[in-house]
Amino acid sequence: MKKLCYLFLLTLAGILSIQAQPTSTRKKVAVVLSGGGAKGVAHIGALKVIEEAGIPIDYIVGTSMGSIIGGLYAIGYTPEQMDSLVRIQDWSFILTDAVNRNEELLIKKQRSEKYTISVPFKNTPKDALKGGVIAGRNIARLFSELTVGYHDSINFNKLPIPFACVAENLVDGKEYVFHSGKLALAMRASMSIPGVFEPVKWNDMVLVDGGMCNNYPVDVAKEMGADIVIGVDVKEGLSSAEELNTLSDIAGQIIDLMGVEKYNENVQNSDVHIHVNVKGYSSASFNKQAILTLLERGENAARRNWESLIDLKRQIGIAPNYVPKKHGPFVTPPREEQIKVPVIPEIDTGEIPENSISVGVHFDNESLAALALNTNINLDKKKKHQASLTVQLGQQLAGRLDYTGHPFNPKWYVTLSYQIDNSDMDLYSYGDKFCTYSYTHHLGQVNISRSWNSIRCSLGARYEYYNYDDILLPSGFNDGDLDIQNQHLIVYYGHMEFDSYDRRTYPTKGTKWNLMAELYTDNGVKYDGKRMFPVVSAFWEGAFRLTNRFTFLPWIGGRAILNDEYSFAIANMMGGNAPGRYVNHQLPFVGINYMELAGSKLFTAGIRFRQRMGTNHYVTLTGNTGVQHDEWRHLFDRMMWGGGVSYGYDTFLGPLEITFNYSNITHKLGTYISFGYEF
Repeated sequence: MKKLCYLFLLTLAGILSIQAQPTSTRKKVAVVLSGGGAKGVAHIGALKVIEEAGIPIDYIVGTSMGSIIGGLYAIGYTPEQMDSLVRIQDWSFILTDAVNRNEELLIKKQRSEKYTISVPFKNTPKDALKGGVIAGRNIARLFSELTVGYHDSINFNKLPIPFACVAENLVDGKEYVFHSGKLALAMRASMSIPGVFEPVKWNDMVLVDGGMCNNYPVDVAKEMGADIVIGVDVKEGLSSAEELNTLSDIAGQIIDLMGVEKYNENVQNSDVHIHVNVKGYSSASFNKQAILTLLERGENAARRNWESLIDLKRQIGIAPNYVPKKHGPFVTPPREEQIKVPVIPEIDTGEIPENSISVGVHFDNESLAALALNTNINLDKKKKHQASLTVQLGQQLAGRLDYTGHPFNPKWYVTLSYQIDNSDMDLYSYGDKFCTYSYTHHLGQVNISRSWNSIRCSLGARYEYYNYDDILLPSGFNDGDLDIQNQHLIVYYGHMEFDSYDRRTYPTKGTKWNLMAELYTDNGVKYDGKRMFPVVSAFWEGAFRLTNRFTFLPWIGGRAILNDEYSFAIANMMGGNAPGRYVNHQLPFVGINYMELAGSKLFTAGIRFRQRMGTNHYVTLTGNTGVQHDEWRHLFDRMMWGGGVSYGYDTFLGPLEITFNYSNITHKLGTYISFGYEF
């Protein structure tokens, strides 16, 4: 029995010595992860194989995307967890300064979502070109969430796996290696691609992407004490002239050229150099299919080096069945919808200013090309007073000046506005064009509003002047029948609107509605010598996701002029795919691609069935119906119906869409092509 116990103890001691050999009796291993933007997600696949080979990792060092993967691995995230994280992220949101629609005031949604691009600046418009187009607010927020528990300034050598990452200081042009500090700040600084992301200002330094000086930092790992270095490299050879087509291609080439000498030296000093085939992908390839492919390529590249890894394991001086110690993450990795932690204040990418320059571009086959230019400026440091100037060029010329003041708090505001626009319009009735006219419209208004994230309430008054000219009517018709006359209007109104859509284009959930009650006068008290009269309007639409790719979108709307006599400037209009497509008092009707004159009572309703194909392709089937008349008792005398089928592609410049439609008003097949956001 004693011999059995003795043998058992010897065996147990041997097993324990194999499982937990002290690192002092073996060579120390570092893993080095290169920069490369989106290509760097391949590091995750390679780390899986290195772990599978049973190789201990004593240090981990990275640059740019390699610093992000390395930093997360250092605090205990496993390759499997990081694999899940990169798959679930909406990178088109993370890599911009866009604000989650549900977190933004409604007035800001409406201002920003008309434009194709909006560039912030601090003091003067020329500041918009400084630093980088992207401040990096969302990527910093993501790092804050992923590094919960490591927000304090810490020594990176005391992390579960000692870590370092590389940035470049633009003040002196020297390499800066983070061995301590705030982990999220270090990762953010290391991936600040010049001209794309604003640099990080910290301790009198201006830090940018470390790939500018050391994109494959084997030398840093050696300085930390590594005896053996396994490097994962996603650098591709220098591109030819024909291959340098995009901004990301050019930025990547510049980074590769600037650090080529040190890169070659570090490759020579790698014990195992795992080079990943990233051909066909760039630093901006963050789409879902590219992520999946790069993860797989990283794993495949490491497996091609499997024999080298096993040989290295023998050189390290550990037993074949050695199992490296695992370090669990400090927190459970968050799901995408949980990422709401505010940015660490010390990550100074510069103040996120409200000043901005915005440009919008739109094209359709009805009004052709249009361009909108906008600048929004804070008039004081406390951001209580803002001014906005908008100019629209195209078939419709317009200019608008707005002043917004916040006398109580940011959610209460007073707005003063002046707008002038000039346009040529064609007017139809039951599908036939019967009037062409030009007009100049002046609008001045004042209102007080209260805004929440999804709702806004306003009370106000506006003055409008319509000046009509060049009125062309068919033979036997005169403008008196339409009452197309120059018109002065003073209107008092109350307005409520709501928007909880998850996206500005092709929403999959949420609702959107507005209610308007107006009192029309031509002198502030009466209309045409009689009492003022009301006009009420409402429009509601919703998006309900039935499956991951299929969405049901109903809508209903109406406008009623509660007076027998009114001028052409007030008349109801319908047509187009969206409310307000031609004039503010116009309701949509698919099947009519132009402005159709309607009776004083107008109501429409419709449904859309939308199927997403692939990532950004959409097919939509639409049907709608409506009624209109001047008298309530004849409202349903003639039912209108129409429908259409459309194909849409959601580009980064706005949606590209073509629609084929038909209605019993036009009695012919119509085609509508549009590109860009409506403004």
